[in-house]
Amino acid sequence: MLKFEEGAAMVLAGDLRSTFHAVDDALVAGSRMFGSLVETAQNGKVPPAQSQTILNSVASGLTSLIEGRGDFVEAVKRMNAIKRGSNLDVVDLGCDNPLEVFTEASAPTHLQPQAVD
Repeated sequence: MLKFEEGAAMVLAGDLRSTFHAVDDALVAGSRMFGSLVETAQNGKVPPAQSQTILNSVASGLTSLIEGRGDFVEAVKRMNAIKRGSNLDVVDLGCDNPLEVFTEASAPTHLQPQAVD
């Protein structure tokens, strides 16, 4: 049986939560920036041939963030499988289900829908 210190596992769990929040925040910021880019190019009458390459680059960057987030999800699944075979099997580290869907009421404030003016 693998043996881990509970304190170290709690730190790791916190780091994982922080990482997911950072990636999600980056996706929100990048999505807003993408929208601003489209509006700015449209209002500035940038020819589609010029704006297309920029849009493709930004979309590729956002896709990479999403794929990276998926890699973190897979890593958490593997860590949880290892945890289940360890002395911390019954310890709730708060990250056993990274795919848990938040309801609007239970979602962290930064993930709740925002009103649009």
